Amino acid sequence: MQVLFIVNEAAGHGKGKKVWHRLQQHLTINYDVAFTEYEGHGQELAKNWAQDAQTKKLIVIVGGDGTIHEVVSGVVHNKLIIIGVVRAGSGNDFARYFSTFQDAVQIENYIQNEMVYLPMDVGAVQLGDYQQEIFVNNAGVGFDAFVTKRINTSRLKLYLNKIGLGKLSYAVAVVRGLFSFRRFDVKIQADNQEWHFQQAWFVAMCNQPYFGGGMKISPTSKPDDGQIEITIVHGISRLKLLLVFVTVFFEKHTKFKEITFLQGHQFNIFVHGNDVDCHTDGNYIGEIREGTRIHSTVQRDAWQVLSEEH
Repeated sequence: MQVLFIVNEAAGHGKGKKVWHRLQQHLTINYDVAFTEYEGHGQELAKNWAQDAQTKKLIVIVGGDGTIHEVVSGVVHNKLIIIGVVRAGSGNDFARYFSTFQDAVQIENYIQNEMVYLPMDVGAVQLGDYQQEIFVNNAGVGFDAFVTKRINTSRLKLYLNKIGLGKLSYAVAVVRGLFSFRRFDVKIQADNQEWHFQQAWFVAMCNQPYFGGGMKISPTSKPDDGQIEITIVHGISRLKLLLVFVTVFFEKHTKFKEITFLQGHQFNIFVHGNDVDCHTDGNYIGEIREGTRIHSTVQRDAWQVLSEEH
């Protein structure tokens, strides 16, 4: 069994380097290792290593949600690649739902025994005529992308990571952004149906329940059901939105009338009123011009992840 570790030493503002150093000291198997050096490098490394695969191969990612997004993007629809993860990010939303490796012993036991894995879906989003982007966890239009764009360059995130509170950086950024974000109107179409929402804060497209460092925004989302779940927060005051974010951690936000949940195989989303930001798995992918069509869909059985039985 060929094994490649893709390590993002910068994940979690240095946590990736520490996790890898500790992990490699206990590895006794043969393996290859590659280190990401710039944004998008994880996708290149995974694609190049996997492209000539003739038998099953295992990629173990040491990093956070952004690195996982890149690696899965590089091997999507490659049936011979199994993905494993050693968590080393800030939010680690992937690890809140999917099974992950905890240490070198688990990795080696998995390789030496019958490797159990499960096929998973990915979400996909296309902004107008631009190239389609996939997402493993979720994609977002509006306030969550607005926050993501700012948090990825924030010194506060660096400080919170240093003291082990990196997962709070999203919550802090939410409070800071409440008073500067401009709301928008949105139209959503699917299966000959159409919905209109005014004064929307965000539209979250989800392939699993968690986002923002542990907020269970889409409780019914499953990454193997062939469906995309969409959460729209609309027509709500700034103060009440803050309350919503608090209740999300306890799954109580589903009771608010200003939150609408939709489920389906594909959706067309149009924003009106002003331009808005968009992200996939916490990676900022650009600003959407008013009236641009955002096409969101799901791709079945697109990648393989290790199973909880490991």
